[in-house]
Amino acid sequence: MMKRKTVIDDRNAAVICRARPEDLRELVGLVRAYYQFDRIRFDPVSAINALQQLLRRPSLGRVWLARESGKAVAYAILTFNYDVEFDGIEGIVTDFFVKANYRGRGLGQRLMAAIHDYCRAKKIGTIELQVDQRNRAAQSFYRKLGFARLSRIVMAREVRPAPLPAPRRSI
Repeated sequence: MMKRKTVIDDRNAAVICRARPEDLRELVGLVRAYYQFDRIRFDPVSAINALQQLLRRPSLGRVWLARESGKAVAYAILTFNYDVEFDGIEGIVTDFFVKANYRGRGLGQRLMAAIHDYCRAKKIGTIELQVDQRNRAAQSFYRKLGFARLSRIVMAREVRPAPLPAPRRSI
């Protein structure tokens, strides 16, 4: 059984802990809310598959969940990337979401601090993230935490499995 590391702060009742496979259902709900907020296409089958892999394979990354009164109210996902520019392993915050009615209370800062502490302990020297260019509040939040905008732009290309060849007909 995986140990659950818990961080408690008396300033508010939220508890931040590492997510476990049994948290999948709540995580999918938070991912759906985040994707809707940030206008990202949500495919539940794909999300469930990716989260299951991430929760079961620590080599891929870590997931944190914040609960208040037992209810999941925020989450963050950190994955790993290898980059010569950043001296090897870097952390990439691929998802970071706090439900609207829990924002402005320091929960996001505490969630990001948990990621920072983890990276420091694992000797990961850089944390990178993406933020929607329309989300000025998030950009301000990240700048206050020490993140800086890079001069690069993000580009992506989906890689889909090749179609199966048509069956050969026998004559």
